[in-house]
Amino acid sequence: MTEKEFRILSRGGQGAVTAAHILVEAAVLSDKYAQAVPNFGQERKGAPVYTFARLSDKPIESHTYVYNPDIVVMFDSFLMELGIDPLEGIGEDSILIINDRELPHGIRDSFKKVGLVDAWSITHEVIGNVPPNAAMLGAIAKTTGLLDIESIMEAIVNVMGEKIGQVNAKCAKTAYERTVVYEG
Repeated sequence: MTEKEFRILSRGGQGAVTAAHILVEAAVLSDKYAQAVPNFGQERKGAPVYTFARLSDKPIESHTYVYNPDIVVMFDSFLMELGIDPLEGIGEDSILIINDRELPHGIRDSFKKVGLVDAWSITHEVIGNVPPNAAMLGAIAKTTGLLDIESIMEAIVNVMGEKIGQVNAKCAKTAYERTVVYEG
């Protein structure tokens, strides 16, 4: 794998910063290099949040925000109505992972691959009323193939602790199994 850059789009309180931290932990468990670059601004629940991550087989030299993402992770499609453009900076081989019940009109044609998951429903079913970060991690594993679901699950337990981590790992696995991947 060459270096892969992630732009994670969410709203405050949806768990994207924690998801990026867990993604890095999963990469390290898989003998890869990784970094998370959280971006904090107006820290209030519901405000748009940009979080960035990188995964690589070699040491990562860049420590900036991600301007041309290989992978865009969208925790909430409502962000598009707030003026957040998931297409910004993407290339012809970019991948999108989106939390929604159906794909927003026209979005599929802009990405080489799209992973669709109803992370909110899965999270509510498996855990309850908590952020959908574990479900989104499962969808990332399924859609990208960069990390296996077992590494994601182990990283969730490592970061969240045994009790909370096990139920979140189950949520990630359920989302992994239910993510629908569109290619081409």
